[in-house]
Amino acid sequence: MIAVSDSAVDEVALQLGKFDGLVVHTAGSLDLRVLSAFFENCGVFYPLQTFSKNVELDLSVVPFFLECSSSEGLRLLHSFTEQISAYVFEADSATRLKIHTAGVFASNYSNLMFGIANELLKDQHFKSEILHPLITETARKALETDPFSVQTGPARRNDMLTIKKHLDSLADHPQYAEIYKLLADFIIQQYH
Repeated sequence: MIAVSDSAVDEVALQLGKFDGLVVHTAGSLDLRVLSAFFENCGVFYPLQTFSKNVELDLSVVPFFLECSSSEGLRLLHSFTEQISAYVFEADSATRLKIHTAGVFASNYSNLMFGIANELLKDQHFKSEILHPLITETARKALETDPFSVQTGPARRNDMLTIKKHLDSLADHPQYAEIYKLLADFIIQQYH
């Protein structure tokens, strides 16, 4: 199993040399071909999850997406993964790339939004904890229903006066204003 950064997978595969067993990588965005150039029996073992050192996760609820160069290898990969997780799916490289992209939106980009919100609060000498109930309720809604159906806020209401006030309040953070405007414009286009 090659579990390194995406950019290092082919380098590690090259260093492995000849190997008769099944070789898999764990990347959501890398094509199976990155390994098939080196190994006859290769596959992908992609967990749709973010991992942090010293943080235990319940892998039984983490979805895993599998792809393999052979049906025998795929059966082996399924057998192994089903011992870890109740959520095991087959996904070719193109499908897995779309799933990985969705994961980036759901995790990485939402985390960036939390970080921006924290910075704005720090500027006003407030701790991020004041956002925790809002974040929790927003996540609950997103998990229990279609997120687009429960969208709220000034852009959803097409409240241009409030949007302008928000943009003006971000004068000291032009990069945040740019992100805000891009997202507000997208929401307005979606709903109006």
